[in-house]
Amino acid sequence: MKKLFLFLLFILLVGCQKEGSGHSDIPSSYYQLSHDGLTLVKWKDQSSSYIDMQADSKLREINTIADEAFKGCKNLKGITLSDNLKEIGTEAFAQTDLSEGLHFYSYSNVVFGEKTFYQSNLREVMLPNTKALPNRIFADCKQLKKVTFAKTKLIGDGAFYDCEVLEQVDLTQANVEGIGKEAFANCSQLKKVILSVTMNLKPIGDKAFANCKTLDSFTMLSLYPPYYEGDPFYGISKVTFPKIYVPSQPEELLSLYKRDYYWKAFADYIQVIP
Repeated sequence: MKKLFLFLLFILLVGCQKEGSGHSDIPSSYYQLSHDGLTLVKWKDQSSSYIDMQADSKLREINTIADEAFKGCKNLKGITLSDNLKEIGTEAFAQTDLSEGLHFYSYSNVVFGEKTFYQSNLREVMLPNTKALPNRIFADCKQLKKVTFAKTKLIGDGAFYDCEVLEQVDLTQANVEGIGKEAFANCSQLKKVILSVTMNLKPIGDKAFANCKTLDSFTMLSLYPPYYEGDPFYGISKVTFPKIYVPSQPEELLSLYKRDYYWKAFADYIQVIP
């Protein structure tokens, strides 16, 4: 009986060890939380190279990352955010590395502050749903090559300013209703832009695509042309001006765009989508 008891105790201890071995919380000294534990106020450990908030029992409960919480964390190469996240503050990840990944788990709309990822080394990002991508949110992210857009109504001023290696902007699924001034200015390797169908009579800001000299195609899917302010294609010469594509149906749409008050200046470049 005694041997049986010891054997069962051994099995229980081994089971407990196995259960706990797969999970280890990040030391609480590495960060500062608000009193209610729902806001990450500051990340203190400057040596952290990867953070998985979703795997941590405390960090997974966070719904807000405060202004400048990770700003200047030069060694932070990647982070997985929690599924409870609802808000990320101004410059929260500005001047961080993030070259190995930024992963969202949130299924609700995430609210971003301005310049959230300003001057980070992000290479690609799959965005969550949000009401807006604020001013300069990804400005000067010179390694950012690929962005997958979820639903967002507004792309703010300078949101992707000077993202030198960004190659494509596909807003087909984004339901965008406005693009701010200089939103994609100086994206010197941008080749393709597709605007969402929701851009009916909606604004494109001044110099939104300024100096995008490699731009080859610019597609508008809306049944009524968007309007623009100033010169959205500032710095692009007529010699290298992109093809402007519009839907083939309804049949009168091509003519509508070519005669539009704003787009008639580009009539020679407008054609139906091949």
